[in-house]
Amino acid sequence: MQHHRPRYADVLVEGGQAAHDLADALKLAGFSLPSLYGDLPTITDKALVHLGGAFAELVRELTAWIRERA
Repeated sequence: MQHHRPRYADVLVEGGQAAHDLADALKLAGFSLPSLYGDLPTITDKALVHLGGAFAELVRELTAWIRERA
């Protein structure tokens, strides 16, 4: 049985959609990660999402928000 790597365009679209969905959900909670984007896989065949750079203050706020609701 041969293993076929997914087409890179497909996984890039998947990663981009996941990044978009997360950005929408974060916006509902009042957060924004400005460098959030989907990317091609490096080691695995799975789509990647780069959460991007964010100010430490924003990350602490997001962390507190998640902990309050977990």
